[in-house]
Amino acid sequence: MPTARIPMKKIIEVLRLKYEAQLSHDKIARACQLSKGAVYKYVHLAKAKGITWPLADDVDEAALEALLFPAQEKPQRYVPPDCFQIHQELK
Repeated sequence: MPTARIPMKKIIEVLRLKYEAQLSHDKIARACQLSKGAVYKYVHLAKAKGITWPLADDVDEAALEALLFPAQEKPQRYVPPDCFQIHQELK
């Protein structure tokens, strides 16, 4: 079972401490009560998505969440049947 994601306020705080305060991942982890791996994960994810500090004025918590974690469609388990083809075969 996957672990719950940390709140966006904490992710914003991690980014602020990394880029504004220039703290190491270890110091950020202690300040935010996270693991160093979690700090690395969110800093690396923000860097990969092109998110820079300071955040743009139009980026709030919801917009940042949408940038970092885009909604993924669940794959369909089965291919939907071709109703026309079935109808032709039943004729």
